[in-house]
Amino acid sequence: MTAPGGLGGGDGVLSFTVWPTHAGAVRRNGDEPIFQADYRRGQIAWAVNGAGVLLGHTTIDVPAGEYHWVIYCHDPYKPGYVTAQKLAHPLILDAPGTIDLTGITEAEVRPLNPDPVLHD
Repeated sequence: MTAPGGLGGGDGVLSFTVWPTHAGAVRRNGDEPIFQADYRRGQIAWAVNGAGVLLGHTTIDVPAGEYHWVIYCHDPYKPGYVTAQKLAHPLILDAPGTIDLTGITEAEVRPLNPDPVLHD
């Protein structure tokens, strides 16, 4: 079928990658405290630095606990994530606090190669 003006309908392929927009934290047992009052995923601010590298930064509000992974998500509230990154050392908080992430890179969020498993 040809569209008006001689253009072919359905020609070409449109594809895109949606970068994660939020980061969260996951406890040792694999639970994200998403429904706790003092937890909030942080919205990632992405910017290109002077060297042309895309970098992100954010702050995650977390309740007291032991955190072993950072997750990258598309939504601030819905459970689920694009990918997870294990922390080199657990972050242990005795009171509610924040996790500040700076210098987030494409290698960390892996938008074209999501990893659905929290692993070592």
